[in-house]
Amino acid sequence: MGSLIQCPELKKKYLGLKKRRGGKKAVIAIARKLLTAIWHILSKNEAYNAELHRKADKPPVARELTTAQAVAFLHSKGFVIVDEETGEVA
Repeated sequence: MGSLIQCPELKKKYLGLKKRRGGKKAVIAIARKLLTAIWHILSKNEAYNAELHRKADKPPVARELTTAQAVAFLHSKGFVIVDEETGEVA
């Protein structure tokens, strides 16, 4: 993992994954991340931008949902929504 020392973003990601998932899965995850970056560099003919790693790891700033969006999200996760007042399933 000597090459990760050159890229602090990947090193931090690797160490976090290694702690949670184990070394082998962390190596595969970092390899996939690198291959995805390489594919984008070659397909878009752009220079590597390390700042994109930081953006991808942060949650979105605005975490507001409408009621309809929240209900749709919960339905997609398998929850059943019941209105407490009427008792009907949303």
